[in-house]
Amino acid sequence: MKKRFFVIIASFIIFTVIIMFLIIKFGKGLEISNKPMVYTTIYPEYDFVSHIVGDRMDVKRLIGPGVEIHTFEPSTKDMIKIAESDLFIYTGKTMEPWAEDIIDSIKDYDVKVVDTSKNIDMINSEEFMENYSLLDEKEEEAHEHEKDQEDGHIWMNPKNACIMIDTILEEIVNIDPANKAFYEKNAGNYKIEILKLDREIELALKENNINTLVFGGEFSYSYFCQRYGLNVVSCYTACGEHQDPSITRVQEVIDYIKKNDIKNIYYEELSEGRISQMISEETDSEAKVFNTVHNVTLEEIEKNQDYVTIMRDNLNKIIN
Repeated sequence: MKKRFFVIIASFIIFTVIIMFLIIKFGKGLEISNKPMVYTTIYPEYDFVSHIVGDRMDVKRLIGPGVEIHTFEPSTKDMIKIAESDLFIYTGKTMEPWAEDIIDSIKDYDVKVVDTSKNIDMINSEEFMENYSLLDEKEEEAHEHEKDQEDGHIWMNPKNACIMIDTILEEIVNIDPANKAFYEKNAGNYKIEILKLDREIELALKENNINTLVFGGEFSYSYFCQRYGLNVVSCYTACGEHQDPSITRVQEVIDYIKKNDIKNIYYEELSEGRISQMISEETDSEAKVFNTVHNVTLEEIEKNQDYVTIMRDNLNKIIN
């Protein structure tokens, strides 16, 4: 009987030691954070929030590195995670129509929701092309869904990025007013960086006499081009919805490049740039990625890229 008792005691001691060892070794992973949790949909908001809150909040991104936003569908698991957070930040129904399902699913939970497009004047894609395209848009038969389509890539204008930061900051402070001064200082510093970038782009385009950009990929650059007064020659009239442009339109772009000795043609990140590559082969132009910053790759994360560095890289591709 005594032997059995000692065996039980010894087993209990061994089990306790093992548990304590695991807690010490992996303790950080077992800690429950008391920090407010913020969920963002895409990279721009994730970057802006991260710069504002530093290490005083847990910031999560719904769409992981290299995932295409236009084909993304939130899972039930995603919705549960967001329901457990304090703040959900998205870019608006134009960019993320599926976010409406998430908002509906968390309406009974204590989660604040922020639409970062709420204080921004949206650009109608058809109207933009009528005003900025150098090709005859009337000749290009528009798809029915594009007639009233707005461009959701609002952050491509750095001034809009600053508006988004202000919108985010307001709710961050509401959640954690004790750290208001810290958040306001961080937001102000990042806005200074972004406005410096904005001025840098403006001056570089002027100094290099660049007033037109040519695009062979799906078009998501209306805010950028409008901000800097750039004309557009594009195979697509809008984001494209993955539909190929007409042969006539592609030939018009090729003719324009040859006639005007254009050196670069651009396409979106996370795409093969098939049309741009084909046009490049037909002309002396170089096909380059013009990053819309809506997501980042693992390689860009490893290089510590952020909104400012990616946009500056875009500028370098334009002027070189």
